[in-house]
Amino acid sequence: MFKHILLPTDGSALAMKAVQAGIALAKEMGASVTGYYAIEPAPHHLTEGYVRGERLADELERRSQDIARRSMDEVNAAARAAGVPCDIVISETLSAYQGIIQTASRMKCDAVFMASHGERGLTSLLIGSVTHKVLAHSKIPVLVFR
Repeated sequence: MFKHILLPTDGSALAMKAVQAGIALAKEMGASVTGYYAIEPAPHHLTEGYVRGERLADELERRSQDIARRSMDEVNAAARAAGVPCDIVISETLSAYQGIIQTASRMKCDAVFMASHGERGLTSLLIGSVTHKVLAHSKIPVLVFR
């Protein structure tokens, strides 16, 4: 059914469980996967009244890159262990959901398999869920892992 599945992750335990399930699905279907990590810009103000300094900005950037690389190394290792062909994409984007949709299109994926952290109530209203936004804007099927 699916030939190329995008597996976005934020590096969390739940997202990595979804990656494992997505790799298992890909193996059953004979599909390949692309692991994806979106690096969003660090906030300009960490707390009200305090502007981040250049050293702090550099450190935040370094840590974001490190987390992205480690997360994608985990995806790659899991896919390799399952015998599933895997590509890796890390990109800097203004919003994770747009990065997911753009990467799925650019890599010619025919499905997105991702976790939902299940944020509800005020948090979901205020910041929204990346998964909900992907569901709302994606032109290809989105499978949500819970």
